[in-house]
Amino acid sequence: MARLSGIEAVERPPTLGRRAYLQIQQAIRDGLITHGELYSENELAESLGMSRTPVREALISLNREGIIVIESQRGFRLRELSEAERQEIFDLRALLEGFTASRLAHSATGEDVSRLRELIDAQEALTATGDQSEFLSLDERFHLLQTQILGLQRTHATMVGLRGAMWLIGYEALSLPRRLEAVVAEHRAIVDAIERGDAEGAAEAARAHLAQTAGALKPVE
Repeated sequence: MARLSGIEAVERPPTLGRRAYLQIQQAIRDGLITHGELYSENELAESLGMSRTPVREALISLNREGIIVIESQRGFRLRELSEAERQEIFDLRALLEGFTASRLAHSATGEDVSRLRELIDAQEALTATGDQSEFLSLDERFHLLQTQILGLQRTHATMVGLRGAMWLIGYEALSLPRRLEAVVAEHRAIVDAIERGDAEGAAEAARAHLAQTAGALKPVE
């Protein structure tokens, strides 16, 4: 029997549950759903223009990922991360992103570097407007693009999971004075080292970037 080749698979539209998940994710990332508040599942479904079933499906997924807490018969709220959990998230990211930046320094092409710089340039353009939502979206793309370039599927999947937890603190981090400009400079330092082929420098720049963010979020004593 002849084999078929060159035929592209049909791209299926996202399910309603997936669409609800992405919309809620965006609301968390934008700071529209905030800590300390209890939200109604019914009101959320009404706001999204959906029935409760796909919204419930999305909330269950977010609960499973540790992003929200569902309170039976009452609603849901964002999960509060302890200081220990926050530190663990940053420690894990430092290990993974240091490793990824180091690997990229050995193999990144000029096109790879250009793709990363385009995201940083887009972030820099947003520092004047203070659009934290789009800035955070670009930040996520910058970090995840590195594993995609390398084809590190397991590392990428782990980082995606950690980014979910970062939704709970990312908006808070970017609200700090001059943090947007600092993030741009830190991202440039990572890519500069990658472009130079400096594996150790790229890893150190990635770890320093995360250390700066973690340090900025610690309460002043």
